[in-house]
Amino acid sequence: MEIPWIIDLDDHEASGIRDFTRYHANGEREEVMSAVMDGLGPHGLYNVTDTIMCKMPTGVTPEEASRMNHEHRLGFELFFVDSGSMYLYLEGRRCIIREGDILQLQPTQIHAMASIEDVKWRGFFHDLDSFNTSIAVNQVASRLGPDVKQDPDFQKAQGTKDYRKHEQPTFVDVPAEAVNAVKNPARPLARFEFPGLTVKVIVPRWENWGVTELVLGEMKAGTRISWGYHPCREQYYVRKGKVKLSLFGEERIAGKSCIINVPMLAPFSLEALEDAEVYDVGGQTEWFNFLLDYHSLRTYNPERLAEALPALKERDGVAIEGIET
Repeated sequence: MEIPWIIDLDDHEASGIRDFTRYHANGEREEVMSAVMDGLGPHGLYNVTDTIMCKMPTGVTPEEASRMNHEHRLGFELFFVDSGSMYLYLEGRRCIIREGDILQLQPTQIHAMASIEDVKWRGFFHDLDSFNTSIAVNQVASRLGPDVKQDPDFQKAQGTKDYRKHEQPTFVDVPAEAVNAVKNPARPLARFEFPGLTVKVIVPRWENWGVTELVLGEMKAGTRISWGYHPCREQYYVRKGKVKLSLFGEERIAGKSCIINVPMLAPFSLEALEDAEVYDVGGQTEWFNFLLDYHSLRTYNPERLAEALPALKERDGVAIEGIET
């Protein structure tokens, strides 16, 4: 089945996204979780969920809510905090993360959350099987009834080895800026300027065991970026603004909270219809390595740039053919 080019996370019905709600013992909502895209390939890339992490239930303290302390043995989790705020408990520290932050969790990092208010929580994963297992459990339970979850054989068959529970955390309070896992586009690892475009490195490849990286393109209105044949599926997340996707002779509009999926090898372009923030969440292009060498050549050996550029692009999987303003 062909993956939709545009998926609007703010319109689940139109995007064919099904929600599953989990409740606390007192009947209040704990979370509303939606499977958007399953992972592909040996690393389970392009795995996306869209979740509302609901406000802590009445009478429950943040410390009590943090009892879901856990780690993932193999999986990587990347979350966009797109509304609200929550406490993050991470390896003995606690901070508050807010709308605009990005959380990058690596394997074996022990963590828990407690929502101060409802939080819109967009997740992108790789090498993680626990979310896929959870989604499958909910899908089967919706057909066979909730009692199936208590069946020992059903529980055994789930078989995930990725999730490990821990005791309620002790902690010291720190600012979010002191926690490396909490990223924000205002604090990039590196930034590179082009006409009509600022590129920010948010999560480097070494924090993903070399599998992916997270790079933000801040596009000024009117900027158009064109790609030629590209060796991997492309996936982008529009966090702000609006862009026009041109693909196979067709045009589609992707606004705030839209995921853009582009099939492997297919030439395409993105044009900013207004100032836009577009994240490369697929993360297969080695942008950081390329941009470091590109700017080194432009600074120290500009006479070599034209000759060296094709080999740099091929090495790092860069398929951009032009930037127009």
